[in-house]
Formats: sequence, structure tokens, C-alpha cells
Amino acid sequence: MGMISSALDRPSRTAAVIGSEDEALTVAGTIAGIFANGDAAQTAQARLDLLSRSGLFGISVPTEHGGIDVSNTVLADVCATAAAQSATLADILAAHFVALEQLRSYGTDGHRSVVFSAALAGARLCRATARRNGQDADALPLAASGLAWRLSGEALCTPCTRHADWLLVPARSDGGRMAGVLLATRIEGLHYVANSCEPVDRAAPSAEHVLFKDVAVDADAVLHPPVEAAVPQSLELLLEAARQLGGGRRAFERRLASDHDDARDIGLLSARLAAAQAMMAEAGRAIDAAQIGLADQHRTNAFLAATAALAVAHEAAGHVRMAADRNVQPADLPPSLAAALRESGRLRRQGHPHPPEQEG
Repeated sequence: MGMISSALDRPSRTAAVIGSEDEALTVAGTIAGIFANGDAAQTAQARLDLLSRSGLFGISVPTEHGGIDVSNTVLADVCATAAAQSATLADILAAHFVALEQLRSYGTDGHRSVVFSAALAGARLCRATARRNGQDADALPLAASGLAWRLSGEALCTPCTRHADWLLVPARSDGGRMAGVLLATRIEGLHYVANSCEPVDRAAPSAEHVLFKDVAVDADAVLHPPVEAAVPQSLELLLEAARQLGGGRRAFERRLASDHDDARDIGLLSARLAAAQAMMAEAGRAIDAAQIGLADQHRTNAFLAATAALAVAHEAAGHVRMAADRNVQPADLPPSLAAALRESGRLRRQGHPHPPEQEG
């Protein structure tokens, strides 16, 4: 497989085998805790190696390639669980899952055979956002060079891309056609601007700045996505919703711990987050259907549901963050709803020290 197989030149890994969706969620919570509370002396490389060995990178691999192909709702729950403790981990997982879906949707049999088996062994994919003149762009220019191509420009990539195995880059050919370019992360012409991906003062590392200097691109590294909105786009929206929801949950836990908010307001924030969770689950089911359905309507439904989930999750997380501003006035609600929310908030606060999953 030419360029894409060069990523396999790295030392072989042995990853755990995750056998169920419940196990995937448990592992995600454990790894998120390590990313959030890791020893200050622990390097980013050590945390990423542990993540690779956990088996999480293989949970969305199709069953015909040896994976368990968890539902998209579970993928979203995994990302939300990660985001509730570590935004960096959630970014890494979401980028990997979306890249795998791109290969599933419009990669070749060769792409899928090589990359899916590697993902089961702990290999990681990253994604890039093209940049031009300091602004986001839709793609990097892909210039013809004989029977192959050349790629130049700059991009912001998934955190710690330098420690990953492959990078999926949006590109546009001289004729204007969009393509995806799957590159091994250690090839000539790729330059990582920062000296490392370690956090600065324990803050979450930002997207990795990568320069592409006349990178040679073989034909087998190019993917040709369809023109219409496809499943990967919907999954990307869903996993962004999951990261918003996870961030909202993290902020909400801090509100509960402060013990200062009115019970009614706690109940309202809880209800908003629950609504986002329900929308996310519905979008996950729509994407499941689009992955096996042949009709265009399946893909349209998935896109609409994922967009709705992201909108609701973004709004819910925003309301939780705004609750920290004491100048924000409480919402004007009907008495019956206010009473229900007040009781909901009381129950949430009462259950906060001992969540149901930790009880006897």
C-alpha cells in the first residue's frame, strides 16, 4: 500500500481487546481520569501509549475486519465521557473515529484492510484543518506531478499528531475536485512546528501546527469522497455535540460541588443536559441507519439529526457556563415546571456525593 503502509514501520503494539459497548465506556472513563489527573512527570507520549494499548482505537472497526463496530450512540458517549474530564482526549478520540468512518465510507479495500487491522492493534489516525493566510481553508492544494501529486501548505491538526500513525488531510486537485490524502505522520516533507506536544503549565495542548513542504503523494494515498453529504460529516457533527455535552457536564459538576445555586436552576441545567443527551442518542441511531441504508433519505436524516444534536448540546453547555455569571437572571418559567425543576435540582444535589452507579 505504498505511503500508507509506511506507518507500520513503527514498533509493533499489543492493544487490549474490548469486547462490549459497556466495556468501551468503562475503559473511556478510566483513560479520561488518567489524562485529567496524570502525574505531572508523566509525558504526553506515555499517556498516548497507554491510550493505544487500551483498545479504544479499535471499537468502531467493522465486524468484517475483526472489530465490534459499536453503535454511533456509544461512540458519542465515549467522547462525552472523555470530554467530561479531558478535552484533549476527546479531541483525539473524535478525530480518530471520524477518520475511520471516512475510510469505511469511501476508502479502498486496501485502505480498510491495512488501517483497520492497525487500529485494532492500537494505531491512531488524526485529521487536519487546512490554513491559508492565518485563516481556516477547505483544503490544501494538491498539484499533479507526473503520475502522482505534491502537497504543500499548512494545517492545524489533532493534538499530538506527531505521535500518531496517520494523518488524513483535505485536499483539492488542480481540477477543483476534493480529495482526502492519507499520510503516514513520519514522512519526508512533514514538519511539526512546536518542539513537543506537552501541555504548557498543565493546560490542554492545542491543535498541532504542521507544515507540508512539497510532500510526495502516491495514488494509493488519495481518497475520493462523494459530492453529497455523507455519513462521516454527520458523525463529525455528532462527536462535536458529544464534546460539547462532556464539557457542559464538567462545568455542571463544578456547579453542584459549589452548593450555591438555587435548586430550581440546578434542575433546569440538568434538564438541558439531559435533552442534549437524548438528541445525541437519536442522532446516533440515525447515523447507524445511514451506514446500512441505501436511500439518500437515510443520509439526509442522519445529517439533520446530528445538526440538531450539536445545536442543542452547544446551547446546553453554554447555559451551564453562563450560570457562573451571577448577573444572569433566572428564566421566567410556569409554576408547574419551576416546581418540577426545583425537585429535580434537589434530587441531583442530593445524589451528587453518591452517584447511582457507585452505590451498593
